[in-house]
Amino acid sequence: MPEFGTFLRQLREQSPRGHRRGGGMSRAELATLAERGVSYITKLEQGEAQAPSYALVESLADALGVTDAERLHLHHLSNYRHVAASVSPRPMPTITVANKAYVDNLAPALSGFVDDAWNVLYANPVYSRIYRHIDDPEIGNVLTWFFFVPESRRIMVEWEREAHLTVAWFRGLMVGNHLNGLDCTQLMNTLSRSADFCRMWEAGDVALGRHKEEMLVRDLDRGTLLHLRAQVLKWPEPASPLQLYLGVDVGPPQTDSTS
Repeated sequence: MPEFGTFLRQLREQSPRGHRRGGGMSRAELATLAERGVSYITKLEQGEAQAPSYALVESLADALGVTDAERLHLHHLSNYRHVAASVSPRPMPTITVANKAYVDNLAPALSGFVDDAWNVLYANPVYSRIYRHIDDPEIGNVLTWFFFVPESRRIMVEWEREAHLTVAWFRGLMVGNHLNGLDCTQLMNTLSRSADFCRMWEAGDVALGRHKEEMLVRDLDRGTLLHLRAQVLKWPEPASPLQLYLGVDVGPPQTDSTS
């Protein structure tokens, strides 16, 4: 499960601002830049120090030269406490008849409702047809679809890139929403059986959105290529944990005929 110390060490070992042989930053370098002792940096990385203050996280992030997403993730991790499996998990959101009608009427766009753990709560017929098996009872989750449905590798033209992004985004959602009772223990246990998931998870990357506007998706039924403008939008109802997935085929990029 995510930990502040593990993520801090990964950022340090990958920092472009370090001068350590082989790349990255030494603990001594980070301690100097953050104006802390080396022993304290060691305790932070090993999980022996108390939760760092907001100001300290800011100084660590500045020293490491992290991205905005990595900075926010560090702050979230400084307060992160894994939700124990014994604690009553947050119940699955209710999908109403009106919710279903809404996404059904968005066809031919691919649309559905997902939660913060990428569980597919409802998918319109186009979504279900393109992403084969994604709403099967034994799958029912975007991550398990990527790693346990072989057809996903033919459907997602850039499978490696898209799978890695989804893992990195899941990391950010898991930690950012932990106070709302999001329990990902069972999902993580399932995903850990995939060597590809473990490889991507252990890279430690975090994302808060897509890396590019469009993704390439293959319609296996019709043998065509979709250029999907994909978005995950917060459902506007107050206190609703729902997210609306919307994928619109915008066609191949237009070329300038005058050039």
